[in-house]
Amino acid sequence: MAKLIPGKLRMEGAQLYETSQIEIIKEKDHRLYARVADEEIRYSLDDDLVFCACDFFQKRGFCVHLAALEHYLKNDHLGQELLQNLENGQEKKEEVETQVTFGGCFLEGIQATNSPKIYQLAAQGQVEAGTNRIIWTLRIGLIQTQKFYVIRDIPLFLKVLETSKPYMIGKLYETSLNIRQFDESSQFVINFLQGILEDEVENTLFFQNQGRHLYFPLSFFEQGVSLLMGLDEFQFDHQISNYHHLVFQDFDGQAGLFTFQIEEKSNYYEMEIV
Repeated sequence: MAKLIPGKLRMEGAQLYETSQIEIIKEKDHRLYARVADEEIRYSLDDDLVFCACDFFQKRGFCVHLAALEHYLKNDHLGQELLQNLENGQEKKEEVETQVTFGGCFLEGIQATNSPKIYQLAAQGQVEAGTNRIIWTLRIGLIQTQKFYVIRDIPLFLKVLETSKPYMIGKLYETSLNIRQFDESSQFVINFLQGILEDEVENTLFFQNQGRHLYFPLSFFEQGVSLLMGLDEFQFDHQISNYHHLVFQDFDGQAGLFTFQIEEKSNYYEMEIV
């Protein structure tokens, strides 16, 4: 991430570090939660999980607060220990995933005849920096081990399922996939997305960033997210909080989401939405 941050911002970030404006809140699940100059920030070695609550980050995907935290991790003694913990955790995760690859291959080999339910999907949502759209990452995992791998090209993944062609899971594990091998809730999601895939005009709207992320326009949002929430593994990240269930509420006067104040001026009316 640091290579994306301009030098001027990195210098300003170093100044925040020098003036002791960095507070580490907690370290959890290979993520670091901190407060930098009164802004909440989440840091990870996975760039998709990095987040800062400031407006600048929402527009650009980086900011002075992130620069300050990265400077702290590289130059402060305690920061270096935290960074080492993150790197060690990432290495252990990759090692386990490699072991799971061969274990899963063995499991598939002894059960492939009856196409058992050995795979499941997981969904993780976030607000995309720069667009403020809600986008979703899909992962495929083995039910027995609960280890998941990012689906980096969702349309390709859906086409592979239609033809039962080989698909690379992770870096080492290639297998032929069939929709019948997925649990029921994952099959519902796959069928829904395959229906969208048939309409080539809609492909670029639903599958963003070269197919890396899934996006639901407003007319499909509730239906699509409700299907994702049916998965055993569902999470939505907003700022530094994680949610495993979302509630949809009708936008009407009874919802109490907004209040309106109307004030009469000399030659016009002014309405304020609170």
